Amino acid sequence: MKPKEESAAAAQSTKSTGIREQLKMVSGPVYIAVMLFAMSTWIAIGGIWVEMPLLVNTLPESWNLPSYLVIIIQCANLGPATYAIWDKMRRRKPNNERQQQQQQQHARIDTEVVVSLIILFTTILSMLLLSLFWDRTAMIASENRSVALLILVFLASLSCCTSSVVFLPYMARFRSVYISAFYLGMGLSGLVPGLLGLVQVAELQPQCRNEPDINDTVTNTVLNVTIIGVVHYSSRRFSVSAFFVLITVLLCVSAAAFCCLNFAQKCRGEMTASDDLAEIASAIRPTELTDLESREYPGNDVIQSENIVTDRTHVIRQRRRFLSLLVTIFIISALWNGVMPSTQSYTCLPYGNIVYKLSVSMSSIVSPLAALPDMVAPTSSLPLINGLSMVASVIGSFRLFLAAQSPHPILQGSVVGQVIVVS
Repeated sequence: MKPKEESAAAAQSTKSTGIREQLKMVSGPVYIAVMLFAMSTWIAIGGIWVEMPLLVNTLPESWNLPSYLVIIIQCANLGPATYAIWDKMRRRKPNNERQQQQQQQHARIDTEVVVSLIILFTTILSMLLLSLFWDRTAMIASENRSVALLILVFLASLSCCTSSVVFLPYMARFRSVYISAFYLGMGLSGLVPGLLGLVQVAELQPQCRNEPDINDTVTNTVLNVTIIGVVHYSSRRFSVSAFFVLITVLLCVSAAAFCCLNFAQKCRGEMTASDDLAEIASAIRPTELTDLESREYPGNDVIQSENIVTDRTHVIRQRRRFLSLLVTIFIISALWNGVMPSTQSYTCLPYGNIVYKLSVSMSSIVSPLAALPDMVAPTSSLPLINGLSMVASVIGSFRLFLAAQSPHPILQGSVVGQVIVVS
Protein backbone atom coordinates (compact mmCIF):
# COMPACT_ATOMS: atom_id res chain seq x y z
CA MET A 1 0.00 0.00 0.00
CA LYS A 2 1.37 3.40 -0.98
CA PRO A 3 1.99 6.14 1.63
CA LYS A 4 -0.88 8.20 0.18
CA GLU A 5 -3.25 5.26 0.53
CA GLU A 6 -2.05 4.56 4.07
CA SER A 7 -2.57 8.19 5.09
CA ALA A 8 -5.99 8.28 3.46
CA ALA A 9 -7.03 5.03 5.17
CA ALA A 10 -5.69 6.25 8.51
CA ALA A 11 -7.58 9.52 8.18
CA GLN A 12 -10.74 7.65 7.23
CA SER A 13 -10.38 5.30 10.22
CA THR A 14 -9.74 8.20 12.61
CA LYS A 15 -12.75 10.08 11.25
CA SER A 16 -15.03 7.03 11.59
CA THR A 17 -13.81 6.36 15.14
CA GLY A 18 -14.46 9.96 16.14
CA ILE A 19 -17.97 9.84 14.73
CA ARG A 20 -18.74 6.56 16.53
CA GLU A 21 -17.59 8.05 19.81
CA GLN A 22 -19.71 11.10 19.14
CA LEU A 23 -22.78 9.00 18.39
CA LYS A 24 -22.43 7.18 21.70
CA MET A 25 -22.99 10.41 23.60
CA VAL A 26 -26.77 10.83 23.86
CA SER A 27 -28.54 13.35 26.04
CA GLY A 28 -31.32 11.66 28.02
CA PRO A 29 -33.60 14.73 28.29
CA VAL A 30 -33.25 15.44 24.57
CA TYR A 31 -33.99 11.79 23.75
CA ILE A 32 -37.18 11.90 25.85
CA ALA A 33 -38.17 15.26 24.36
CA VAL A 34 -37.85 13.82 20.85
CA MET A 35 -40.07 10.87 21.83
CA LEU A 36 -42.73 13.15 23.32
CA PHE A 37 -42.59 15.37 20.25
CA ALA A 38 -42.98 12.41 17.87
CA MET A 39 -45.92 11.11 19.90
CA SER A 40 -48.04 13.89 18.37
CA THR A 41 -47.77 12.49 14.83
CA TRP A 42 -50.77 10.13 14.85
CA ILE A 43 -52.09 10.15 18.41
CA ALA A 44 -55.20 12.14 17.43
CA ILE A 45 -56.29 9.71 14.70
CA GLY A 46 -55.32 6.74 16.86
CA GLY A 47 -57.47 8.06 19.68
CA ILE A 48 -60.46 8.53 17.38
CA TRP A 49 -60.20 4.93 16.15
CA VAL A 50 -59.93 3.63 19.71
CA GLU A 51 -63.20 5.41 20.55
CA MET A 52 -64.97 4.04 17.47
CA PRO A 53 -66.86 1.28 19.38
CA LEU A 54 -68.48 3.98 21.50
CA LEU A 55 -69.07 6.39 18.63
CA VAL A 56 -70.92 3.89 16.42
CA ASN A 57 -73.39 3.22 19.25
CA THR A 58 -74.17 6.92 19.69
CA LEU A 59 -73.90 8.75 16.37
CA PRO A 60 -76.49 8.48 13.57
CA GLU A 61 -74.03 6.99 11.02
CA SER A 62 -73.89 3.86 13.19
CA TRP A 63 -71.85 1.03 11.59
CA ASN A 64 -71.11 3.14 8.51
CA LEU A 65 -69.14 5.71 10.51
CA PRO A 66 -65.72 4.02 10.03
CA SER A 67 -66.22 4.10 6.24
CA TYR A 68 -66.90 7.85 6.33
CA LEU A 69 -63.83 8.48 8.46
CA VAL A 70 -61.55 6.40 6.21
CA ILE A 71 -62.60 8.50 3.20
CA ILE A 72 -62.06 11.72 5.17
CA ILE A 73 -58.60 10.66 6.34
CA GLN A 74 -57.56 9.69 2.81
CA CYS A 75 -58.78 13.05 1.49
CA ALA A 76 -56.59 14.71 4.14
CA ASN A 77 -53.54 13.39 2.25
CA LEU A 78 -53.94 16.46 0.07
CA GLY A 79 -52.18 18.31 2.90
CA PRO A 80 -48.77 16.61 2.62
CA ALA A 81 -49.00 16.62 -1.20
CA THR A 82 -49.63 20.37 -1.23
CA TYR A 83 -46.84 21.04 1.26
CA ALA A 84 -44.37 18.89 -0.70
CA ILE A 85 -45.09 20.79 -3.94
CA TRP A 86 -44.85 24.16 -2.19
CA ASP A 87 -41.62 23.21 -0.41
CA LYS A 88 -40.09 22.02 -3.70
CA MET A 89 -40.90 25.32 -5.36
CA ARG A 90 -39.65 27.28 -2.36
CA ARG A 91 -36.25 25.58 -2.46
CA ARG A 92 -35.63 26.52 -6.12
CA LYS A 93 -33.30 29.41 -5.40
CA PRO A 94 -29.92 30.57 -6.74
CA ASN A 95 -26.81 29.04 -5.20
CA ASN A 96 -25.93 32.09 -3.11
CA GLU A 97 -29.39 32.22 -1.56
CA ARG A 98 -29.29 28.47 -1.00
CA GLN A 99 -25.94 28.71 0.80
CA GLN A 100 -27.30 31.50 2.95
CA GLN A 101 -30.31 29.35 3.75
CA GLN A 102 -28.06 26.44 4.75
CA GLN A 103 -26.13 28.73 7.08
CA GLN A 104 -29.39 29.72 8.74
CA GLN A 105 -30.83 26.19 8.82
CA HIS A 106 -30.71 26.08 12.63
CA ALA A 107 -32.59 29.34 13.13
CA ARG A 108 -35.08 29.30 15.97
CA ILE A 109 -37.85 30.53 13.69
CA ASP A 110 -38.01 29.41 10.07
CA THR A 111 -40.49 27.78 7.71
CA GLU A 112 -40.26 24.25 9.14
CA VAL A 113 -40.61 25.50 12.71
CA VAL A 114 -43.64 27.65 11.89
CA VAL A 115 -45.36 24.85 9.95
CA SER A 116 -44.64 22.39 12.78
CA LEU A 117 -46.17 24.76 15.32
CA ILE A 118 -49.24 25.23 13.11
CA ILE A 119 -49.63 21.46 12.84
CA LEU A 120 -49.37 20.96 16.59
CA PHE A 121 -51.77 23.72 17.55
CA THR A 122 -54.28 22.74 14.86
CA THR A 123 -54.32 19.19 16.20
CA ILE A 124 -54.70 20.43 19.78
CA LEU A 125 -57.57 22.73 18.80
CA SER A 126 -59.29 19.96 16.81
CA MET A 127 -59.17 17.48 19.68
CA LEU A 128 -60.29 20.10 22.20
CA LEU A 129 -63.30 21.01 20.08
CA LEU A 130 -63.95 17.33 19.47
CA SER A 131 -64.22 16.73 23.22
CA LEU A 132 -66.95 19.40 23.34
CA PHE A 133 -68.93 18.81 20.15
CA TRP A 134 -68.30 15.20 19.08
CA ASP A 135 -71.97 14.26 19.54
CA ARG A 136 -73.49 17.35 17.88
CA THR A 137 -75.55 16.52 14.79
CA ALA A 138 -77.34 18.45 12.05
CA MET A 139 -79.96 17.65 9.41
CA ILE A 140 -78.48 17.34 5.90
CA ALA A 141 -80.62 16.09 3.00
CA SER A 142 -83.35 15.01 5.44
CA GLU A 143 -80.89 12.86 7.37
CA ASN A 144 -79.19 13.41 10.70
CA ARG A 145 -75.39 13.71 10.31
CA SER A 146 -72.46 14.11 12.69
CA VAL A 147 -71.25 17.29 11.04
CA ALA A 148 -69.04 18.48 13.89
CA LEU A 149 -67.26 15.15 14.22
CA LEU A 150 -66.61 14.80 10.48
CA ILE A 151 -65.25 18.35 10.11
CA LEU A 152 -62.99 18.11 13.17
CA VAL A 153 -61.70 14.68 12.13
CA PHE A 154 -60.75 16.15 8.76
CA LEU A 155 -58.78 18.97 10.42
CA ALA A 156 -57.02 16.52 12.75
CA SER A 157 -56.27 14.18 9.82
CA LEU A 158 -54.93 17.06 7.75
CA SER A 159 -52.48 17.92 10.53
CA CYS A 160 -51.44 14.32 11.20
CA CYS A 161 -50.86 13.50 7.52
CA THR A 162 -48.85 16.68 6.96
CA SER A 163 -46.68 15.94 10.00
CA SER A 164 -45.16 13.01 8.09
CA VAL A 165 -43.46 15.34 5.60
CA VAL A 166 -42.59 18.13 8.06
CA PHE A 167 -41.37 16.51 11.27
CA LEU A 168 -38.78 14.19 9.70
CA PRO A 169 -36.96 17.01 7.83
CA TYR A 170 -36.92 18.95 11.08
CA MET A 171 -35.36 15.96 12.87
CA ALA A 172 -32.51 16.08 10.32
CA ARG A 173 -31.19 19.02 12.33
CA PHE A 174 -30.31 16.67 15.18
CA ARG A 175 -27.66 14.01 15.32
CA SER A 176 -28.62 10.69 13.76
CA VAL A 177 -28.76 8.90 17.13
CA TYR A 178 -32.05 10.67 17.88
CA ILE A 179 -33.90 9.25 14.90
CA SER A 180 -34.60 6.07 16.88
CA ALA A 181 -36.25 8.21 19.56
CA PHE A 182 -38.46 9.76 16.88
CA TYR A 183 -39.68 6.35 15.69
CA LEU A 184 -40.25 5.18 19.26
CA GLY A 185 -42.36 8.28 19.80
CA MET A 186 -44.38 7.46 16.69
CA GLY A 187 -45.02 4.06 18.25
CA LEU A 188 -46.31 5.77 21.37
CA SER A 189 -48.90 7.60 19.25
CA GLY A 190 -50.68 4.25 18.87
CA LEU A 191 -49.68 2.58 22.12
CA VAL A 192 -50.91 5.31 24.48
CA PRO A 193 -54.46 5.63 23.04
CA GLY A 194 -54.78 1.84 23.04
CA LEU A 195 -53.88 1.63 26.72
CA LEU A 196 -56.25 4.49 27.54
CA GLY A 197 -59.00 2.68 25.66
CA LEU A 198 -58.50 -0.48 27.71
CA VAL A 199 -58.51 1.52 30.94
CA GLN A 200 -61.61 3.42 29.89
CA VAL A 201 -64.02 0.51 29.62
CA ALA A 202 -64.56 -2.17 32.25
CA GLU A 203 -67.22 -3.99 30.25
CA LEU A 204 -69.19 -2.81 27.27
CA GLN A 205 -71.28 -5.91 26.60
CA PRO A 206 -74.80 -4.64 25.85
CA GLN A 207 -77.74 -5.98 27.84
CA CYS A 208 -81.38 -5.94 26.78
CA ARG A 209 -83.86 -4.93 29.49
CA ASN A 210 -87.64 -4.82 29.30
CA GLU A 211 -89.06 -1.37 30.03
CA PRO A 212 -92.62 -0.03 29.76
CA ASP A 213 -93.53 2.31 26.92
CA ILE A 214 -96.45 4.48 28.09
CA ASN A 215 -98.75 5.87 25.43
CA ASP A 216 -100.40 9.24 26.08
CA THR A 217 -103.75 8.19 24.65
CA VAL A 218 -106.38 7.21 27.23
CA THR A 219 -109.04 4.61 26.56
CA ASN A 220 -111.67 4.20 29.29
CA THR A 221 -109.32 5.92 31.75
CA VAL A 222 -106.65 3.20 31.21
CA LEU A 223 -103.22 4.09 29.80
CA ASN A 224 -101.87 2.03 26.91
CA VAL A 225 -98.71 0.42 28.26
CA THR A 226 -96.40 -1.62 26.03
CA ILE A 227 -93.36 -3.57 27.21
CA ILE A 228 -90.40 -3.03 24.87
CA GLY A 229 -86.77 -4.17 24.96
CA VAL A 230 -84.22 -1.40 25.49
CA VAL A 231 -80.47 -1.96 24.99
CA HIS A 232 -78.30 -0.69 27.89
CA TYR A 233 -74.51 -0.40 27.90
CA SER A 234 -72.60 -0.70 31.15
CA SER A 235 -70.94 2.37 32.60
CA ARG A 236 -67.45 3.50 31.51
CA ARG A 237 -64.63 4.65 33.73
CA PHE A 238 -64.62 7.98 31.87
CA SER A 239 -66.60 9.40 28.98
CA VAL A 240 -65.69 9.95 25.35
CA SER A 241 -65.27 13.67 26.02
CA ALA A 242 -62.85 12.93 28.86
CA PHE A 243 -60.89 10.60 26.57
CA PHE A 244 -60.48 13.34 23.98
CA VAL A 245 -59.44 15.77 26.72
CA LEU A 246 -56.69 13.33 27.76
CA ILE A 247 -55.50 13.16 24.15
CA THR A 248 -55.50 16.98 24.07
CA VAL A 249 -53.34 17.07 27.21
CA LEU A 250 -50.86 14.65 25.65
CA LEU A 251 -50.72 16.82 22.53
CA CYS A 252 -49.96 19.83 24.72
CA VAL A 253 -47.09 17.83 26.23
CA SER A 254 -45.81 17.12 22.70
CA ALA A 255 -46.02 20.82 21.81
CA ALA A 256 -44.08 21.72 24.96
CA ALA A 257 -41.44 19.11 24.05
CA PHE A 258 -41.12 20.61 20.57
CA CYS A 259 -40.67 24.11 22.03
CA CYS A 260 -37.93 22.75 24.29
CA LEU A 261 -36.20 21.08 21.34
CA ASN A 262 -36.31 24.21 19.24
CA PHE A 263 -35.71 26.98 21.79
CA ALA A 264 -33.87 25.46 24.79
CA GLN A 265 -30.11 25.91 24.53
CA LYS A 266 -29.36 22.41 25.86
CA CYS A 267 -31.47 20.82 23.12
CA ARG A 268 -30.09 23.09 20.43
CA GLY A 269 -26.62 21.98 21.43
CA GLU A 270 -27.52 18.50 20.10
CA MET A 271 -28.21 19.83 16.61
CA THR A 272 -25.77 18.85 13.89
CA ALA A 273 -23.90 21.58 12.05
CA SER A 274 -23.53 21.56 8.27
CA ASP A 275 -19.83 20.64 8.51
CA ASP A 276 -20.64 17.69 10.77
CA LEU A 277 -23.24 16.46 8.30
CA ALA A 278 -20.67 16.52 5.51
CA GLU A 279 -18.21 14.71 7.75
CA ILE A 280 -20.69 11.97 8.59
CA ALA A 281 -21.70 11.62 4.94
CA SER A 282 -18.09 11.28 3.85
CA ALA A 283 -17.48 8.67 6.54
CA ILE A 284 -20.54 6.63 5.64
CA ARG A 285 -20.02 6.84 1.86
CA PRO A 286 -16.26 6.95 1.21
CA THR A 287 -16.58 7.22 -2.57
CA GLU A 288 -13.79 9.76 -2.96
CA LEU A 289 -11.17 7.21 -1.97
CA THR A 290 -12.42 4.81 -4.65
CA ASP A 291 -12.23 7.54 -7.29
CA LEU A 292 -8.69 8.40 -6.19
CA GLU A 293 -7.58 4.78 -6.56
CA SER A 294 -9.08 4.55 -10.03
CA ARG A 295 -7.16 7.65 -11.12
CA GLU A 296 -3.85 6.42 -9.65
CA TYR A 297 -4.17 2.94 -11.16
CA PRO A 298 -5.37 3.13 -14.76
CA GLY A 299 -5.09 -0.65 -14.94
CA ASN A 300 -8.17 -0.91 -12.78
CA ASP A 301 -10.25 0.20 -15.76
CA VAL A 302 -9.80 -3.26 -17.28
CA ILE A 303 -11.14 -4.91 -14.16
CA GLN A 304 -14.00 -2.44 -14.01
CA SER A 305 -14.94 -3.10 -17.61
CA GLU A 306 -15.07 -6.83 -16.89
CA ASN A 307 -17.54 -6.19 -14.07
CA ILE A 308 -19.97 -4.14 -16.20
CA VAL A 309 -22.09 -7.19 -17.08
CA THR A 310 -22.22 -8.25 -13.45
CA ASP A 311 -23.21 -4.75 -12.39
CA ARG A 312 -26.00 -4.63 -14.95
CA THR A 313 -27.35 -7.96 -13.71
CA HIS A 314 -27.22 -6.65 -10.17
CA VAL A 315 -29.10 -3.49 -11.20
CA ILE A 316 -31.83 -5.56 -12.87
CA ARG A 317 -32.22 -7.68 -9.75
CA GLN A 318 -32.41 -4.59 -7.57
CA ARG A 319 -35.10 -3.08 -9.79
CA ARG A 320 -37.17 -6.27 -9.60
CA ARG A 321 -36.72 -6.33 -5.84
CA PHE A 322 -37.77 -2.69 -5.62
CA LEU A 323 -40.91 -3.30 -7.71
CA SER A 324 -41.91 -6.34 -5.64
CA LEU A 325 -41.47 -4.39 -2.42
CA LEU A 326 -43.44 -1.49 -3.89
CA VAL A 327 -46.35 -3.81 -4.74
CA THR A 328 -46.19 -5.35 -1.26
CA ILE A 329 -46.29 -1.92 0.39
CA PHE A 330 -49.27 -0.95 -1.78
CA ILE A 331 -51.26 -4.07 -0.82
CA ILE A 332 -50.48 -3.84 2.90
CA SER A 333 -51.18 -0.11 3.01
CA ALA A 334 -54.49 -0.55 1.18
CA LEU A 335 -55.54 -3.24 3.66
CA TRP A 336 -54.26 -1.52 6.80
CA ASN A 337 -55.28 2.06 6.06
CA GLY A 338 -58.41 1.57 3.97
CA VAL A 339 -60.16 -1.77 3.78
CA MET A 340 -59.72 -3.02 7.35
CA PRO A 341 -60.73 0.10 9.30
CA SER A 342 -63.77 0.77 7.11
CA THR A 343 -65.13 -2.78 7.52
CA GLN A 344 -64.05 -3.44 11.11
CA SER A 345 -67.43 -2.50 12.56
CA TYR A 346 -69.15 -5.11 10.36
CA THR A 347 -66.52 -7.70 11.28
CA CYS A 348 -66.50 -7.22 15.06
CA LEU A 349 -69.85 -5.79 16.19
CA PRO A 350 -71.89 -8.96 15.47
CA TYR A 351 -69.74 -10.68 18.12
CA GLY A 352 -70.37 -7.97 20.71
CA ASN A 353 -69.26 -4.46 21.53
CA ILE A 354 -66.56 -5.68 23.92
CA VAL A 355 -65.02 -7.66 21.03
CA TYR A 356 -64.94 -4.51 18.89
CA LYS A 357 -63.39 -2.50 21.72
CA LEU A 358 -60.72 -5.10 22.41
CA SER A 359 -59.93 -5.40 18.71
CA VAL A 360 -59.28 -1.70 18.13
CA SER A 361 -57.45 -1.22 21.45
CA MET A 362 -55.21 -4.27 21.08
CA SER A 363 -54.50 -3.30 17.46
CA SER A 364 -53.22 0.10 18.59
CA ILE A 365 -51.07 -1.56 21.25
CA VAL A 366 -49.66 -4.41 19.16
CA SER A 367 -48.78 -2.32 16.08
CA PRO A 368 -45.89 -0.35 17.66
CA LEU A 369 -44.72 -3.43 19.56
CA ALA A 370 -44.51 -5.34 16.27
CA ALA A 371 -41.85 -2.89 15.10
CA LEU A 372 -39.51 -3.73 17.99
CA PRO A 373 -38.11 -6.99 16.50
CA ASP A 374 -37.05 -5.12 13.37
CA MET A 375 -35.31 -2.48 15.49
CA VAL A 376 -33.45 -5.15 17.48
CA ALA A 377 -32.63 -7.46 14.54
CA PRO A 378 -33.27 -5.62 11.26
CA THR A 379 -33.61 -7.77 8.18
CA SER A 380 -34.14 -7.18 4.46
CA SER A 381 -34.91 -10.78 3.53
CA LEU A 382 -37.34 -10.68 0.61
CA PRO A 383 -38.72 -14.22 1.23
CA LEU A 384 -39.49 -13.30 4.86
CA ILE A 385 -41.21 -10.07 3.82
CA ASN A 386 -43.27 -11.85 1.15
CA GLY A 387 -44.16 -14.65 3.57
CA LEU A 388 -45.41 -12.24 6.22
CA SER A 389 -47.33 -10.34 3.55
CA MET A 390 -49.07 -13.54 2.45
CA VAL A 391 -50.06 -14.29 6.05
CA ALA A 392 -51.42 -10.76 6.44
CA SER A 393 -53.38 -11.09 3.18
CA VAL A 394 -54.95 -14.38 4.28
CA ILE A 395 -55.99 -12.91 7.63
CA GLY A 396 -57.33 -9.82 5.89
CA SER A 397 -59.34 -11.97 3.48
CA PHE A 398 -60.87 -13.86 6.41
CA ARG A 399 -61.85 -10.58 8.05
CA LEU A 400 -63.51 -9.44 4.84
CA PHE A 401 -65.35 -12.77 4.69
CA LEU A 402 -66.73 -12.16 8.20
CA ALA A 403 -67.71 -8.60 7.26
CA ALA A 404 -69.56 -9.88 4.17
CA GLN A 405 -71.58 -12.27 6.38
CA SER A 406 -72.54 -9.50 8.80
CA PRO A 407 -74.82 -9.22 10.77
CA HIS A 408 -74.93 -13.02 11.10
CA PRO A 409 -71.36 -14.36 10.61
CA ILE A 410 -70.16 -17.82 11.49
CA LEU A 411 -69.60 -18.71 15.16
CA GLN A 412 -71.71 -15.73 16.25
CA GLY A 413 -72.53 -15.86 19.94
CA SER A 414 -69.74 -18.34 20.73
CA VAL A 415 -66.60 -17.74 22.74
CA VAL A 416 -64.54 -19.36 19.98
CA GLY A 417 -65.78 -16.81 17.46
CA GLN A 418 -65.04 -13.92 19.80
CA VAL A 419 -61.49 -15.16 20.44
CA ILE A 420 -60.87 -15.64 16.70
CA VAL A 421 -62.04 -12.14 15.83
CA VAL A 422 -59.97 -10.47 18.55
CA SER A 423 -56.93 -12.55 17.59
